[in-house]
Formats: sequence, structure tokens, C-alpha cells
Amino acid sequence: MFNRLLHARIKAAEAALRDGRLDEAFRLGTAPDIREHRRGQALLAAVGERLIQRAREHFAAERFTEALLDVDKAGRSGAADEKVAELRSQIRVVADEVRRQELSRQGRLEAARDRIERGSLEAGRRMLEQAASNDPEARHLQRHAHERRQRAEQMFAEVEGMLGRGQVAYAAERFRQAKALHPHSAASAGLEMKICTLLLDRAKAALESGRPRQAAQEIDALADLGRQTPLRRELEDALDRVRSAGDALRDWRIDDARQAVLRLLNLHPEIDWIQRAADDIKAVDDALMALRSGPLGERMDEARGPSQPRGLEAQRGGKARVQETVALPKHELSPIPLPERLLLIVDGGGSYLLHRGERVSIGRAASDHPADVPIFSDLAERHADVARTGEDYFLFSPRDVQVNGQPVTQALLQDGDRVVLGRKAKFTFRLPSRKSASATLDMSDGTKMPNDVRRVILWCGHAMIGLGPAAHAQCSTASRPLVLYERAGRLWVRADACGGSPSEAHPVPLGETIEVDGVSFVIKEAQRHA
Repeated sequence: MFNRLLHARIKAAEAALRDGRLDEAFRLGTAPDIREHRRGQALLAAVGERLIQRAREHFAAERFTEALLDVDKAGRSGAADEKVAELRSQIRVVADEVRRQELSRQGRLEAARDRIERGSLEAGRRMLEQAASNDPEARHLQRHAHERRQRAEQMFAEVEGMLGRGQVAYAAERFRQAKALHPHSAASAGLEMKICTLLLDRAKAALESGRPRQAAQEIDALADLGRQTPLRRELEDALDRVRSAGDALRDWRIDDARQAVLRLLNLHPEIDWIQRAADDIKAVDDALMALRSGPLGERMDEARGPSQPRGLEAQRGGKARVQETVALPKHELSPIPLPERLLLIVDGGGSYLLHRGERVSIGRAASDHPADVPIFSDLAERHADVARTGEDYFLFSPRDVQVNGQPVTQALLQDGDRVVLGRKAKFTFRLPSRKSASATLDMSDGTKMPNDVRRVILWCGHAMIGLGPAAHAQCSTASRPLVLYERAGRLWVRADACGGSPSEAHPVPLGETIEVDGVSFVIKEAQRHA
């Protein structure tokens, strides 16, 4: 019974082999009982040879996975070990090389595709030239790059037409689209320069004619084109200052608006409307100050409740500066011209030279015509100048001086800058308080001035007397800061409000000792020592 079944299975395996059904013949022939049978062994030998033959066919067709599977089956069918081992080795070596070449091909194609998508069409084309001529992916990428180049060239031609018709803003938008397709086109650089020149010239003309909104629209049309162009940066800076001044005026921050316009005027002194705006803001500021200093200002203070903030800026919700929270006394004083150079002597704080001009000269003290800031040193009679423009301070010198160790003849001074004019003439430029544009020149230990002055205050309307780094003049006995300011041609002093209601202001006559909140000081005209 069992022998008949075994013979039947062997016959089925032999039939499968004859019909070319190798996998079925292999499955039937590798059964343990057939392996042990003499006919079964002959069958497996034949199956092994046929599997070796089929493996070679797969190998030739680069079907390496199928070839290796057939080799393994041939080994299990009893094919010669050396033949199986040799064929397996050949397949693996060739398969690894083909895989390496395929990876290299894919890498080149990916790199070429990346170059093309980023607009480097020429670089992508050169990389594709290394691919085989019958590579379908490479041919597809070549067609894509060619179509992309043609589309970009067509769009660049459209840009030329738009520029010819004066449609510069539309041309800029079309140009950006074309540049994204082919940024390294020979036409790209010239067209971009042409578009930037046209739009920036239009923006400049709009700004000069007093149409800043139109100027901003012209620059916005550029988007990211010409971002590093000096004229664009200059115009954007000017428009930022125009916006700052407009915002300040909207909030009735007159002083902030004036400073912004003065900075704008310093950048563009040739533009008439900026000069007129500066004059108009100054007139408004002077008019408001005159109103607050006169009888109407007295009525304004009485009408405002004690809990209401003082100063026009506080009423509008803006940040009030020191000079805008000053409450003037209610009696009138005849204006007396103040000297340009004043000597401030603070009890417990030392001597300070207070200079009211916008430009101060620095030179040697031993001279027939001493400088505004005289120093006992071997300097020239007029060795250097410090000038204030708006809230900026500039150092000028006809000879090399040092700022932070670097030789210069002019420099925009920043808080903390160390300036060396000579071996015994050194100072540090300071801006002590954010509430005031007044600056100081702090003399070094080896630098000597008349009246034992150790600090020069470059006066810009007001200064702080007190204790700490925010004070322009130091006083060890101050219980709270004092604000020294100029109004209606006179000097005044009051205790700083520190967030509360301003205290009463006191006039400061020259030559008289003043005592406020524990601070005693006197201000007198500073004599020039020959």
C-alpha cells in the first residue's frame, strides 16, 4: 500500500520535471522518503541540474534574487557543492556591483533633480549628460529642464514687454516668477537691475514730493528684489522715520515726532517738505510750551484733577519725557539770556561744566582763546569737536584721535566709548539717562580741567542731579533725583515725580545757592581761563 503511494508521488515529481514545473518537482522530490529512494535521488539530481541552469538564466537577466533562490534550491537538491558555491559567488559579486551602479545612478538623478528644482538648470543638464542615453528617468528630467528653461525665457520676454509699457509693478511680480524657474539666466541680472532702478527711482521721487505712502508702495512691489541695494536701504530707513514721526504726532508725542523728523532731515537735507515739517513741529512745540508757561497753563493745571497725569503726552496715553511733566510756577519771570557755558557746583558732588550749545570744542587750556572744554594738556587749541544732531553725538577732529583704540577723524559716539585725544586728555562718552538726550564727557583720572571739573554735561534741555548711574551730576545726599531744566530762557529745578504727580518747580537764579530735597547746589557762568 505504502510502496504504491511512494511510487505515485515519485512519478508525479518526474512528470513535473518533464513539464518544466521545477518548483513543484523540487517540493515533491525533497520529501524525506523520496530522498531515500533510488529513483528519488536520481530525480533530485536532475532537478538540481535544471535549477542550476535556471539560476544562470536569471543571472544573465540580472534577476539576482531569483537566481540566488534557485542556487539555494540546487544545493538542497544535492547539486555539486563546488558548482553551487562558484555560481552563488558570481551572482553576489555581480549583484553588488549592479546595486552600487544603481545607487550611483539614483544619486546622480536626485542631485540633477534637486539642481533643476532650485533653478540651476545648466548644472542639472551637465549632471544628466553622465547618465545612460537609454535611461528613461534621465530623459524625463532632461525634458523637464528644457521645458522649464523655455517657460522662464518666455516669462522674461513678457517682463521686457511690461517694462516697455510702463507696467513696472506687474513686471516685478512676473520677474520673480521667472527667476524662481531659472535664477541663473543670462537675462535675470540685467532685468532685475532695470526693475529695481525704475521702482526705486519712482519711490525716491514720491518721497521727495511728499508722498511717502506711494514711495512705500513702490518699494513693496520689489518684495525681495534688490534687498541689499544701498538706495533701497536708504529709502526704507527714511520711510521708517516718516512712520515714527507720524505715529508720534498721532499720539501727540511732539518731542518724539520732532526728533524723528530731525533725524530724517539729517539724512535728506535736500527735501523741502521735511524741513517744513521740522519747522512746523518746532512751532507747535513752542506754541504748546508758551501756552503751558502762561496764564492758560495755570488754568490747565487747576482744571486737571490731582490724580490725573500731567503733561500732554500723559494725557494722550504716550510715554512722557522729563521736560513734558514739568509744572512751571504760576508767576511770570522776565527771560534773561543764559550763558552758553555754566559751572554747576553740587555740595557733596563736585564741579560740572554744563555746555548748552549743540557743538562744543575741546582743546588745551593754556591758550589765548581756550576751547569750550579746556584741558591742561599738550593738545591743539581746537583739537576736536563734539556735535549734537537730534539725539546723536558726533566726534570730529582734523587730526587722528582714538575711539575705543581705533584711530579716527570722525565717529558717531555711543554710550561707553573711550576717547583719547592726547596722553593727558582722555574721557568716556556717556548717555546716563534714557529720559534725557543730554550726554556727559567723564574725564579720566589723569585728565585735568579748570575749577577741578571732572565731568562735562552736554546740555540738551534738561539733566538729572542725584545718586546713581542715571544722574548727570552726582550728589551723595540726594533723597530722590532732581530735574534741572530750561524753560522760557530760565533754569528751573524740581524733584523727579518718579511716577507720581510732579512737584513744585523752583527757579534757579545764577550765582545763588539752591536747596531742594537735601541737595544744595549753585550755578554760575563758567569763565574762560586764558
